[in-house]
Amino acid sequence: KHSSLSCICLTHFFSSLVPLPLPGVPVLFKQWLKNEEVEEGRTAVLRCELTRPHARLEWRRGDTVLQPGDKYEMRQEGTRAELLIYEAEAQDA
Repeated sequence: KHSSLSCICLTHFFSSLVPLPLPGVPVLFKQWLKNEEVEEGRTAVLRCELTRPHARLEWRRGDTVLQPGDKYEMRQEGTRAELLIYEAEAQDA
């Protein structure tokens, strides 16, 4: 059960993760981002898996390319990529 904090559904949040292909080497999604729900003020983690390890990625929200900092952290290991959203707020939905 959820506490009295409101929950944020990250249904389409950061739905435009963009793998940056190298010439002649296509990069596809093996596992797409899934909808996530998180309590306000908590950390949300969005995950996906690609067909090629260590592919260059851009995490975007709309047309904005996200940069690591106090709000966002990007992790990548092999074919798995994660975006951590710290202190999620209603405006992040």
